[in-house]
Amino acid sequence: MKLFGDTNIPFVPKRRFFFLISACLVVVSVLLIVFKGFHYGVDFTGGGLVQVRFSAPVKIDAVRAALTAMGEGGASIQQTETGDFLIRVKPSAKSGDESGFSSRLRQQFAVSFPNIPFEVLRDEAVGPRISKELQSKVLIAVLIGLIGILIYVSFRFDFRFGTGAALALIHDTLIILGFCALFNREITTTLIAAILTLIGYSVNDSIVVSDRIREAVKKIRKESFPDIVNRAVNDTLSRTVITALTTLFVTIALLILASAEIRDFAFALTVGIVVGTYSSIFVVANLVVEWEQKFPTRRRR
Repeated sequence: MKLFGDTNIPFVPKRRFFFLISACLVVVSVLLIVFKGFHYGVDFTGGGLVQVRFSAPVKIDAVRAALTAMGEGGASIQQTETGDFLIRVKPSAKSGDESGFSSRLRQQFAVSFPNIPFEVLRDEAVGPRISKELQSKVLIAVLIGLIGILIYVSFRFDFRFGTGAALALIHDTLIILGFCALFNREITTTLIAAILTLIGYSVNDSIVVSDRIREAVKKIRKESFPDIVNRAVNDTLSRTVITALTTLFVTIALLILASAEIRDFAFALTVGIVVGTYSSIFVVANLVVEWEQKFPTRRRR
């Protein structure tokens, strides 16, 4: 199935323009990450997080008063669009008693709201030592993923394609994190899992484009390398866009209909699919062309 028919879009001749767009997106993302920062979840900060749903409307001031009565006046309270309360406490506020917070909260709410039944929908507790270990393990997981992809793509194609794919993945990851910072999305292990999933998804599209370039280079001898690459990217355009759209339909449905904790996961997937599709079309092949222009392979010198 072809979505666009035969196209001849100048992806490669206009590569400097697309590089400029990518550079702007990456710079803005880095600035957002540095100056706005992330909204880390309990997984990374340590402490306790409890999501409570009351059967009748309860004002946030009443919830605050109940928390103050149990000695947790410094807790962060956030009310979701469904009326649930997300209550976070830091490890220092609980003297390291993460696991006891939920039970104390239930007891206090039973006293403060005797005629309003409530339900605890989410109960998470992470100690500060575990959260620091988790931070380092996440970085190691991302690095291992990138190095593994670099080695695999370099082995299957060559080092130029491997480097292009790895740089595109770094480009994608930074932009996704920039969007998370911009929209104040909570950085949790679930969201990190989404980013690791996207790394695999994005490189799959890059491999399809690289494979078509390799086939075209073997078959076509009269055209220049940039022309061959441009034709290969156009040939795979319909396949790349259709794959992205079919996946986007699912992630957008999750983004609209899913619960709050799944919504962050769907948000990262939705942004990542768009950015990953962009980099597969506009970044990876153009990086390889740029490399070939500066350091031509032996058969093309």
